[in-house]
Amino acid sequence: MRRAIDGCYIPEQRRQHFADRATVEEVHEVLENRQHPPLWRPTKATGSSPAYLVYGRTVAGRYLLMPGVVFSEPPLKDVFMPITVRDMTLKERQFYNERTGRK
Repeated sequence: MRRAIDGCYIPEQRRQHFADRATVEEVHEVLENRQHPPLWRPTKATGSSPAYLVYGRTVAGRYLLMPGVVFSEPPLKDVFMPITVRDMTLKERQFYNERTGRK
């Protein structure tokens, strides 16, 4: 599933949380990568905004998994906010490559 979003919002405390895992630039690279588009998988939401697992690759080829939400209410309607980010496991990389048609 490809999800249309109108941007990415990363609050300062999330930026600090991501610091040991990935850069903010890498998060944006995953979301904007046209050569290796991200894979959006719906997951259980705990609030009114839909939650997703976003699988993707950076320009340098790093595989990242980003759980997050897409806000459903203004002022951030249709904006993605990653909750965390981490490297994909081997099994997750295989899943991503199979689903995106890459071997």
